[in-house]
Amino acid sequence: MKKTLLAAALALFAFHTASAQPAEGVPKTILPLALLKEIIHEASGDLALQNEIFIAGVNRNRPPEEYVQGYFDAAFVLAKLKEYGIKASQIIDLPTRGTTTWDAEMAELWITKPDKRKIADLKEVAASLCSGSVTTDVMAELVYVGPGNRKEFYEGKDVKGKIVLVNGSPGGAQAMAVEQFGALGLIGYASSHAEFDPDEVGWSSVRSSESMKKTFGFMLSTRQGNDLRDQLERGAKIEVRAIAKAQMVPYKEQMVEGFIPGKEFPNEELVFTAHLYEGFAKQGANDDCSGCVAILETARVLQKLMDDGKIPPLKRSVRFLFVPEISGTQAYLRKYPEIARRFFANINEDMVGEGLIKNQSLFELIQAPWYMATYLNDVMRALYEWVGTTQRNNERTEAYLPIWSPNGSRDPFYYVIDPYSGGSDHVVFVEGGVRVPAVMMIVWPDQWYHTNRDTVDKSDATQLKRVVFIGAAAAVFLAGAGPDETLTLINEVSTRSHARLGERKARAESLLLAADKAKLHDAYRDADNILGQAIAHEQDTMASVRFFIRGDAALEALLASHIKAFGEFRPAYARALEQLYRNRCQKEGLTPVKLASTPDELRTAKLVPVRTEKMQGSFDAQGFAAKRKDMKDAPAYLLGRSEGAVRNYLDGKRSILDIRNAVAAESGPVALKDVEGYVKTLELTGFVTIKQK
Repeated sequence: MKKTLLAAALALFAFHTASAQPAEGVPKTILPLALLKEIIHEASGDLALQNEIFIAGVNRNRPPEEYVQGYFDAAFVLAKLKEYGIKASQIIDLPTRGTTTWDAEMAELWITKPDKRKIADLKEVAASLCSGSVTTDVMAELVYVGPGNRKEFYEGKDVKGKIVLVNGSPGGAQAMAVEQFGALGLIGYASSHAEFDPDEVGWSSVRSSESMKKTFGFMLSTRQGNDLRDQLERGAKIEVRAIAKAQMVPYKEQMVEGFIPGKEFPNEELVFTAHLYEGFAKQGANDDCSGCVAILETARVLQKLMDDGKIPPLKRSVRFLFVPEISGTQAYLRKYPEIARRFFANINEDMVGEGLIKNQSLFELIQAPWYMATYLNDVMRALYEWVGTTQRNNERTEAYLPIWSPNGSRDPFYYVIDPYSGGSDHVVFVEGGVRVPAVMMIVWPDQWYHTNRDTVDKSDATQLKRVVFIGAAAAVFLAGAGPDETLTLINEVSTRSHARLGERKARAESLLLAADKAKLHDAYRDADNILGQAIAHEQDTMASVRFFIRGDAALEALLASHIKAFGEFRPAYARALEQLYRNRCQKEGLTPVKLASTPDELRTAKLVPVRTEKMQGSFDAQGFAAKRKDMKDAPAYLLGRSEGAVRNYLDGKRSILDIRNAVAAESGPVALKDVEGYVKTLELTGFVTIKQK
């Protein structure tokens, strides 16, 4: 019976592999070619770029009244949504994180000796004054202190009553330079890619509180900073004058929302996010005005295609959120929990518009994390790969279908599919207390990231058109999915799942082959765990497609057969791995050891962490850290980057052992005692309870 099932599974794999091969001409993907062409024709990178220019054509210094009356950016996006026929759109005021926010009115930095020269002006370079700086007008000697963040940098130097020059962030040197050694203020130079553009000026800040000395910070380019450092190290005496006018002003926390209601399942929502603000004082054209104009154009395309009858009304709703980064998304989910429960997937767009060749970069798909097995990764991969194939001008095939904008580049579509990483609004959705599958589209690396040169001239209308196409195509497929699309999705996920299983099998075998003799037995356990977790993950990924099945017995039976087929690979993989292990043992002169659970594994297999009310929604990391600090005998654990994965695997079903095994298969060995220590700490701080199986 087992041989029959395995043969069936292998035949199924062969069928899907063959069916995934492109036909002659333009390759097939998850949507029909005619529909893909309609989306290509409608999507406009030029309209998106024009909107980006309107919002972020210059780095504006906001007038104080804008913080109270409402932001230019929000009003612009709302007006466009209304213009595009997105009737259910509005500006939303969110709870503020305080009563006031920092605002700068003017700032200048001058060299007064040996020669008078202005080297920074807020009107010209908005990044030149650090956020948090106070009003000042001082003239003092300049002293170089290297990075300025350790005591040894100040040995033999008197900085009291002077201004320090630091090779790095002023905020990083503030505690030493100002608080400990009495400097008046700081001038720093640091940027994300000074090796690429030595004239870019990085964003930075200084900390301000009632208990700290009032100070200021200026930022220069690396070229300017190195020039001042060189002069000082050659013995020159430099005097500078720092002038700034800043204030704390009342403010609003604002975002914009657009909504296209679904016809059949309006309470199931696909949500697009992009952050309109990363703090209110500085604006970035690509970070993330480009994401905002891309999802704005996606909304226009969807509405226009429906209005023109080129696509049927979407079955599910699509929501567009233009937010303050991360904090705004968290605040929205807290303010509208009933809406948050409707989200079935999130597509986050952050820094998507840069020209790829100009930026020496790639268009990256950041997938949903391993602990959130989802069809969403495969939907997005399919579209990325289709664009990658069709943008290749290869005369030997007929697959070339250029997606260009009239005023854009002819860049190739350089892309990469990467595993989960954080850093933007998608992290809010994939938190274990929210559990909405989410991916991020991003151009990375960004050579002008968080600098004054994050300006619209770096953006490319062709890149924006391709981004809009991918977003709109994903929305048409996901929000419009019926039985036919669900069948397509089952086949797509199955094919890609088999490929991933092959990769995981190779990883497990490589681990065993590379293990030292002394660690061979442990490597066998780890390799076997990788295989077991990989198969379970692909079964869960297949099962995620069930969301789209609406009582269709045939589709349900097909899906169940795929899930069962994956399970049949487990014993075959296990036998092959065991034989490889035995071969290595024979070669090394070792006696093979049967896989068996340790006493601690047997014990922790019965302990299931369950989230309390405190651990619903976004995790309160600060509250947890404060409670742990107050504990006298807190359990010890050392998880490093795996801590977030461990936390997000807490689903009320997995045991502590299950969680350890899943995390170990994803990111490498992790000690069971560390996972248990962390879970016990969560229990003692009130974030989880632990039930016995």
